[in-house]
Amino acid sequence: MSIILVLLGSEGNYFGDLFKCNDLLLKCQETETIMGKFNKMTNELNRNCSREIGPKWSNITRCELAATKCLLKEMNAMDANCENIADVMHL
Repeated sequence: MSIILVLLGSEGNYFGDLFKCNDLLLKCQETETIMGKFNKMTNELNRNCSREIGPKWSNITRCELAATKCLLKEMNAMDANCENIADVMHL
């Protein structure tokens, strides 16, 4: 019985981490009317990634970037580069 609880606990933590990133996205999106969807960082990232990835790249908002960085961190601390962001965003 203790083995099942350990497995359930570890599964819960994994999905909890993913839900944490989704919650981050939703909370951030609540601020978009005040803070805007884009900022200097996202504008630069979108410009660079558009050049690097090409027409497949779709501009991402600051909230999408925050959630994507959260997911990348949970996925073995992967770098937040254009290719990894595109993979997570399924661009």
